[in-house]
Amino acid sequence: MAFYTLGLTFELVILLTVIVLAVWIYGIYFNFKKWGLGSTGYHDPLRRSFWLFLATWIHEAFKDGIWVFLRTVVLDVLLLRRTLARSPVRWVMHMSMFYGFLALAALSGLGLMLDIVEHFNLAGFAHEAEMVKGMMALPFDVFGYLLLFGSTIAISRRILIKFVRDNTSAYDALLIGAVFLITVTGFYAEWMRGNSFLVGNMFEYPIYAPHFALIHTLLALGLFALILPWSKYIHVIATPMTLIANRGGE
Repeated sequence: MAFYTLGLTFELVILLTVIVLAVWIYGIYFNFKKWGLGSTGYHDPLRRSFWLFLATWIHEAFKDGIWVFLRTVVLDVLLLRRTLARSPVRWVMHMSMFYGFLALAALSGLGLMLDIVEHFNLAGFAHEAEMVKGMMALPFDVFGYLLLFGSTIAISRRILIKFVRDNTSAYDALLIGAVFLITVTGFYAEWMRGNSFLVGNMFEYPIYAPHFALIHTLLALGLFALILPWSKYIHVIATPMTLIANRGGE
């Protein structure tokens, strides 16, 4: 696999991915238990229960019926109407980053599964897996540009708008900078391969493309496992859950 270099074999990447997923799942489990401390009216031995928190959230989410649940998911989670009411610019930024990030995460997971099928020729579908991966190139680029657009707005606001700049901590800058850096390294790796949408082979340099691809992969896995579950970026999960549990609103 030319994608992996510097001694990082495909098998090691699979192992690293499994470890990252395990850390991420534990991070979500840890946060659910922590949020469960906010529950009231329960006996102390149950207040740190992961399942109690989940059951309580489900009860609140469907308290007013399935229609209210679906309306909240569409209007407040998928369309971010509360953000749009506050600031159209922030709405564009959040929508771009939200859908760009989620789509790239889903495509990356699918790509990894196809890599496994192709590498081990599972059920003899190696050729089909390679074809599907080729079809994924355009969606990767489209959602990559979307994430790049959103993260560029986020950085620009923190540089150009004094109020936003004064309220930006080093911690905020690190997180936004990490997303921007991961996106840029991914694009640069694609540009060096010479198969990027819009840019084409303008920056083609195949010798170094695998190195940048490796850097992008390690940075993305690090963000996914070491930052998302343990930082304010957990709001990607916490905010939609809160909106749904409260049945949304203007």
